[in-house]
Amino acid sequence: MYRLVCYLVISLVLMPGLLQAKKKKESERPNVVFIISDQHKKDALGCYGDELVISPNIDALAREGVRLTNCYVAAPVCAPSRAALITGMYPFGNGAPYHKAPVTMSNGNVKHLGSGFLRETGYHEGIVTLAEAFRANDYITASPGKMHVHGELQKNVDEDHQDGNDLGWDEISTRFYTHFPGGHYEDEVGEDTYHRYRQFKAYQKVYKGGPGHLNEKYEPTLVKKDEDNFDMVVARKSVEFIKKRGKDGENFFLHVGFEKPHPPFTTTQKYLDMYNPEDFTLPETATEWHENGKYPWIPDWIFSGWPKKYPEAAKNIMASYYACVTQVDDMVGRVVKALKENDLYDNTIIVYTTDHGEHLFEHGLRGKHCMYEDAVNVPFIISYPKRFPKNEVNDMLVSFIDIMPTLCELTETPVPETAQGISIVENLVDGTRLLNRPVFSEFRGGNYKGFNDVKNLPSRMMRVDDYKFIYTHGIISQLYNVKEDPDEFNNLVLDAEYKDMARDLCFHTLVDKSILEYQPMDISIKYRTIKWEAFSQADSYAVYYAADNNPGAATMIVEGLTELSYKVPKKGFYWVMAMPKYTRTSPRLGDVPVFMEEYTYQLPITGAIEFLPKNQK
Repeated sequence: MYRLVCYLVISLVLMPGLLQAKKKKESERPNVVFIISDQHKKDALGCYGDELVISPNIDALAREGVRLTNCYVAAPVCAPSRAALITGMYPFGNGAPYHKAPVTMSNGNVKHLGSGFLRETGYHEGIVTLAEAFRANDYITASPGKMHVHGELQKNVDEDHQDGNDLGWDEISTRFYTHFPGGHYEDEVGEDTYHRYRQFKAYQKVYKGGPGHLNEKYEPTLVKKDEDNFDMVVARKSVEFIKKRGKDGENFFLHVGFEKPHPPFTTTQKYLDMYNPEDFTLPETATEWHENGKYPWIPDWIFSGWPKKYPEAAKNIMASYYACVTQVDDMVGRVVKALKENDLYDNTIIVYTTDHGEHLFEHGLRGKHCMYEDAVNVPFIISYPKRFPKNEVNDMLVSFIDIMPTLCELTETPVPETAQGISIVENLVDGTRLLNRPVFSEFRGGNYKGFNDVKNLPSRMMRVDDYKFIYTHGIISQLYNVKEDPDEFNNLVLDAEYKDMARDLCFHTLVDKSILEYQPMDISIKYRTIKWEAFSQADSYAVYYAADNNPGAATMIVEGLTELSYKVPKKGFYWVMAMPKYTRTSPRLGDVPVFMEEYTYQLPITGAIEFLPKNQK
């Protein structure tokens, strides 16, 4: 009894110290501040070589860390790109490829819904998100600002999921684009400010004579109070969260979702005054398509007439965009300053990136929505001086799906089994790069000249080493050597010398990667003969083989087949790919056929079929 009493007394005396030691050990784990903007053109940063932009805070992060030059988003549009980040999976893996998800209504009509309305329009259930992984590892998670991921739900919005889906965030505020009652930007600043910020059509009378969608008149935001602009509110919420963690010492993952430099390109007069539109020079390619025709593989609506018709207004647009970049940079500075003032900077991993790029009149285009470098290759800076060298540049190929495993390794957080990416921590530490590792991006959009009525025509990119291949369903493919041809003008698919490379890259871009709403060709085997379903518009077929069920190791063994069967030579796995027949031409390529005659929801690829000796019996 005496011993028990002594043990209890000692325990009570030591317990506060033990808890404090535990807390100290936990606090030694690095925190994470993940800052993501919207539509930031990689070249529009000082640390990426732009001499005109004012971006001292993001440039400072680059000096303190590693700057990647080949980081590819998983989709050149907001919602699927962000879903890939949050799930660590490509759109073809997580089931969330849409910016606005097509939903069949009770009357049979299809309505394209934004995020936050239904769980079923989001990523597949059972996938563990980035925030859920960190929350399970005793991190406090918060995400003020833009999230825009289909599947995130406020409670009592979807009657089939009344508990909602918080994606793993403990604290949520200031949502934008996402239907999120009670936690929306509008709830912070009021309806009038919300509409003034976005310049909705309902407020046309307010904007009469004022700035347009791209701010071609170079006028300031219509939000009355500067600090009520979206990014300022998000920065304020982020700083408040950081101050709390400075006091309680809890480990945290903070996702900061800024909205600029996304259109409308309006910001406060302070940032507009930092630039003179006359200092800007239009890209050499800004009017090229007017003379040579539009690109058949690009959605028609992103071609811009501003540089040709109104070059001075186009310069205003460019200056407005850069002013928005500087606004974001200023808000990044506020967040970093808060970390330093609360003694959290030295133990915090800081990331700056964006969800996709912006052409800003390169190729004569505006926005994103395609696979050119300006849309898919984005800035990515990670600063953590405890582990990474300072002022380092790494040109390895990196995908957005690599962010989850990388941050997990840095924080000793178990990587979810569903994640498809890889950790690049070792590469960030020693400056090495992976070779022959492909990365992908996917887009579902409409308004292609060849198929005006198709709403979600799929396009997919694969980048491996110096080459980028782009498959656009029903339209001729693209192949570029982005090192030798950084402007992506020389489509090597049109060069007979690259026929074999284009064929093989097409196979690896499509094989074993589903596309929602589209069906692969059926394949079967009997005895030693494989048979496959005809592709509706095929020139010929090629057969690929691998010893194991590993399409990445598959090689072409026969091509030019016109029959729908083939006697296989040995055991292993086989796939068949059709060579689509293009018959319709376009003004840009003249007599070169670029469009299939009719649109099809069939894919020119089969799944795998295995041949074993028993198949002969």
